[in-house]
Amino acid sequence: MNAPARLTLVVLSYRQSTTIDAAVASALGQVGIAPIDILLSDDASPDDTHARMLAHAAAYQGPHRVTVRRNPVNLGIEGHINTVVEAAQTELIVMMAGDDISLPQRAARVAQVWESSGKQLDLIASDLVDMSAQGEDLGVLRVDDLAQWRSVKDWARRRPYIVGAAHAFTKRLHTRFGPLQPGVAYEDQAHLLRALCGGGACTIAEPLVRYRRGGVSDRMREFSGERFMAWMRRLNRIHVALHEQWHHDASLAGCLDTVTEATEREYQRERFIAALLAAPGAWARWRIALQPSPVKTDWRLRKALYLTWPGLAAAIRAGQSAWRQHRHGGTR
Repeated sequence: MNAPARLTLVVLSYRQSTTIDAAVASALGQVGIAPIDILLSDDASPDDTHARMLAHAAAYQGPHRVTVRRNPVNLGIEGHINTVVEAAQTELIVMMAGDDISLPQRAARVAQVWESSGKQLDLIASDLVDMSAQGEDLGVLRVDDLAQWRSVKDWARRRPYIVGAAHAFTKRLHTRFGPLQPGVAYEDQAHLLRALCGGGACTIAEPLVRYRRGGVSDRMREFSGERFMAWMRRLNRIHVALHEQWHHDASLAGCLDTVTEATEREYQRERFIAALLAAPGAWARWRIALQPSPVKTDWRLRKALYLTWPGLAAAIRAGQSAWRQHRHGGTR
């Protein structure tokens, strides 16, 4: 089999022993396109996720080229993505997680759309099927039509909604802008801005991925004071890192002023939260909250209140989550 692969389908995994079999099977079961490179990559899982990947690859006899790799140490989301992008041998890279399922036509549809654009598009998103942790389909998750975002100015007016579990991007985004910086867990948001600085983006208006609930954001619905603080620290680190990534990429693309103007308000808020989280105690936290700041006073005081009494914040978040579940009949 000497024909060049048309794309690389990457399965990213970490501690997903219970779901990896279905994820890998869906990657190996891609139809309507051959050959493709399938890269099964494990981020130093302590369970048997990697061993299961190896077993699937050894038994596979289909048309696609399968490679299994494992990071010697855990790199986290951004480090793992940087590694597989470097390892990929094709320009187009389709991403999936080890707890999701790609529909059989996914790779073929993404390749068709990309090639129809003259291989100019730098990011392709799609709708998803919302799936419970137990594998029950709960409906379709619609994402924004990225064809309506033709420039960074469009992005600055309103940032579109996409889901990283169902996006593909080009390797040249990493060649032009460099690897994702430490802490950038929202890789889809980083890739989207990069794409709008280059070849553009589009959405395939059909579900191509069954997207399993049960990730970190879902587990954090089990709110306690301690878990609330851990959730706040993690979320703040991710948001600050994303803003810094946007600034870095916008500077390289010559649109830093546009991006800064569009994001400065929320970036100021994230830096304020970071300062509260770093404060050594309640009095230090309230001194920070009461200092003059471009962040609105009522917002500052509310965040200081939550971080001083996280048990109260946890109860409020739990109540909000329960109310949303009630309003939507138990679904998102």
